Parts: sequence; C-alpha cells; structure tokens
Amino acid sequence: MEIGQRFLAQLEETGQYFVNYQDGILIELAFDATVGKQSPAFSDLEHTAAHLEEHLRSHQTQALLLASKVHAYDASPVERITQMISIHSFFSSHRLVHPLNAYSTALLISRLDATDPQLQRTVELYQLAKKSHRFIVSPLLVSFLFLNALRRGEMSMIHARIEATYDILKKRFGRSQQTYVTALLLALLPEDDQATYIEQVVQSRNLYRKHGIPLSFHGLLALLGDPRVHQAALEGLANQFRKNTHFKYRKDLVFLTAVRLYLADHPTLHQLFAPFSPSTLDDTSSLLPVYLFPVDLTDTSHATDGGMADGGFDGGDGGGGGGD
Repeated sequence: MEIGQRFLAQLEETGQYFVNYQDGILIELAFDATVGKQSPAFSDLEHTAAHLEEHLRSHQTQALLLASKVHAYDASPVERITQMISIHSFFSSHRLVHPLNAYSTALLISRLDATDPQLQRTVELYQLAKKSHRFIVSPLLVSFLFLNALRRGEMSMIHARIEATYDILKKRFGRSQQTYVTALLLALLPEDDQATYIEQVVQSRNLYRKHGIPLSFHGLLALLGDPRVHQAALEGLANQFRKNTHFKYRKDLVFLTAVRLYLADHPTLHQLFAPFSPSTLDDTSSLLPVYLFPVDLTDTSHATDGGMADGGFDGGDGGGGGGD
C-alpha cells in the first residue's frame, strides 16, 4: 500500500477513536502513525498524554500531540520523556526556550544523543544569532541551529556562514523566520552546491505558490532536485486528500501534508541527513521524520511562525516572527 493510502487508512482509524478532536489534530496523529516506527495503541497515547499534561502543565491537545511524537518513534517512551525534560531544563537555564518550541525542540534534539558540549555549542550559536535577529522562536529554527552547531570549527565561523546564506536568501524572499530556517538548512550543505539549491528553492516556490506552504518546505523540496520531477507525485497525493472529509475544512493542510509524507518517504533526504544521525543507529532513516517535522506543525500558523489556533503546541499565547 503506497504512503497516501496508508495515511488515509490511519486517519480513518484515528478519527473514529479521537472523535472529539479537530481535524488538524487528527491529521497530525495520523501522520505520526504513518511515518513512525512504532504502532502504539490509542489507549497508550492517552495514558502518556495524561502524564504529560500533569507534569508539563500543558493542555490536553498539546499533551496528546507530544505523546504521539514520543510513541511513534520510541519503544521506551518513559526514557525519551526523561531525556526531553533534561534537555529542556538545560535550554531553559540559558533562556533558550519559547512557549511555542520549548518541549518540541527538546524532544527532537534528544533523539540525536546530544552531549553537553554539543548543547553548549548550540547555546553559543543561538546567542550569536540572537544579536542579529530577535525572531528566533520557531521549533525548526532552533532545531537546525543545533544541527549547524554539530559542525566542526569556531561558532563565529559557523555563524558567519549562516548569515552569509541568509543575506542571499532575504534578497529573494524577504526577512522572516522562514527565510532564516531555510538559511540554516542550506548552510548544512556543501557551499559549492548552495547556488544550485537556492535556485531550486525559487523554482519550487514559483511552481507551488498557490498552495501556500512555508518556505522551509520549499527548501527541503529543493534538496530533491528539479521541483518539476516531483510535481505529479505531490499533486497525486494532494488529490487523494482533497476527497477526504477530514480535509473538508482544512484545505490549507492538504498540500502541506502531501509534501511532508513525500519528504519522509524519500531516500535522497535519508542520505543527506545521515551524517547527523547518532552513530549508534543501524538505521539512520528512523530519525529522519523527527529531524524535519517538529510537533507543532498542525495549523496554517506554521507558515508565518505563529502559534496554533488553539494556543500553540507548547502552550503560550502565540509566537510570531518579527523582523531583523
């Protein structure tokens, strides 16, 4: 069964069980069930969500989304949650948290077996970036800051390369969090390939402009090569979803969901991101969806880096990207 059909089957099961949740939440839960490596029972998700709701002081929806991400990829959820909370505490002590990304970023980074020196380098890189930009609050942004901090060399040199990439991109796409996230993504790649990837970002945005997906996802699609090669497959997935009742009032999520599923299942990205996987893993692809899709991408607000309509994944009263 191809990935679109698997996703729709999961969405049907999820909708029958979690009948009181909005379609955007059901879509996210079904996404996890489709691309995740584990197959937890719905009752286990609820049990973990209740635990998280109590200990993280989050509301029910936030806790369920986080529980879904934990169970989808971890055979030992309790151990994962402990690591997540530890990393969150480290970042919190350095004021590197935001209501919209505190636990989702910590969860993502915990999967990379982060060491204390690597976390400290992330803080240093964050502090350098923060001097230039006051809008660093999005989960994707902080997550890619961590991946950049894994590179060798002085933080000042890594930061200079990121800023140089951002300066090129902002001339094309303007100043925003999404532009900076895309700069962080492209800064991970060989410098000689940068011009080619940037041109492919432009092509992807022009080709799919009517769908309104965030720029960072155009950046990810650009890594696959000529956007036109993948257009038929993406449109085919999207057409399947448009017929589903759960997308009736969430047309904004149709094409984004197609892109996310397509990226999660694409071998090229597995190869590109393999160097960032923990060396202890035999199957580096098992972490790829977690790298790319933090837990709060469940509403159109991710397009402008704001909060979810129901308060943002990690709580708070909305985020929002500022300017430089």
